[in-house]
Amino acid sequence: MKKILNVLLIAIVVLIAACNQPAKKTGNASLQITLNGANGDSVFLAQRVEGVVVKFDSAVFSEDKAQIWANVELPELFYLTFKNTRGNIPVFMEKGEMNIIGEYNDLENITITGSVSQDDLNAFNAETTAIDMQMNMLGQQYGQARQAGDTDKMDALEAEYIELDNQKSAFITQYAFNNPDKIVAAFMILSNSYQYDLDMLDSLANAFSPVISQSVYVKKLQDQVATLKSVAIGQPFVDFTLDSPEGVPTPLSSVVGKNYVLVDFWAAWCSPCRAENPNVVEAYKKYHDKGFDVFGVSFDKDKASWEKAIADDQLTWTQVSDLKYWSSSAGKLYGIQSIPQNILISPEGIIIDKNLRGEALQVKLQELLD
Repeated sequence: MKKILNVLLIAIVVLIAACNQPAKKTGNASLQITLNGANGDSVFLAQRVEGVVVKFDSAVFSEDKAQIWANVELPELFYLTFKNTRGNIPVFMEKGEMNIIGEYNDLENITITGSVSQDDLNAFNAETTAIDMQMNMLGQQYGQARQAGDTDKMDALEAEYIELDNQKSAFITQYAFNNPDKIVAAFMILSNSYQYDLDMLDSLANAFSPVISQSVYVKKLQDQVATLKSVAIGQPFVDFTLDSPEGVPTPLSSVVGKNYVLVDFWAAWCSPCRAENPNVVEAYKKYHDKGFDVFGVSFDKDKASWEKAIADDQLTWTQVSDLKYWSSSAGKLYGIQSIPQNILISPEGIIIDKNLRGEALQVKLQELLD
């Protein structure tokens, strides 16, 4: 009996010791990281999923080295973040072994090897660096002009910025058509999908090679196209229900059926939205009694800021939000990738126009209601 008890005790000790051993990390993609000066810090492999940062793996640097693992079928962009320092390293993880070498205090200048898609991304960025630098410079100058109240300078800088933005958009478009088998091309189109009308986005989404058809970026592009088609001009509006500031569930359908309704996607933190609000207020005051209504959908996440903006901008029409920022459920239904945006719904519940801003909104309402 004593011998049996000793055997059982040894077995229990071995089991406990095994349970206390850290599980060996595995995956089909490994990343060996060597950053001089990183010893003791923690590194995390993360992605932004539906607006939320999700961490997939982590490691602690020992002698300035750490190893990260992931499971990927096709290359995907991840980010390396750190516990004790700001900044991150974007990296396309793909099957096989990859390496990162650099300085812990200079995360912008590191070397990544072992990923073809990362090489593609580096080459793409090299082609667009000059335009990006010019756009950043114009952005700084615009801020200085705004502080000085120099509206003429602001207008001139904005025109230059738009021209550069159009050049970059044209480059991205051509890059995608010229490289239909590169996942980086699909990633770039998805990241800039808000710039394209439905026809162009449809053409781009369908131009990619079957080799990358299962890429998450191609699938998301195709889903985006399908969503935009379902809410295109000429389609019936898609109903949804969100809470008012008072917490009352309010469906879009509650205001559709009598008036022309402008569904206005905006947010308190969005400067272009706040700049557009006076125009919408003017239109509402002028045409509300003639058959025009507005249904505001906020992309805010802070209720107090949302309510303050409603009061400050005198937005007296129906307002709703789920306070989910870019994960707004209504925004997803309508494929909203940037704000401000709006759609105009007829009394019959049909989408008849989109993105009526500034004078265009006034002209359209005059055409319909005067």
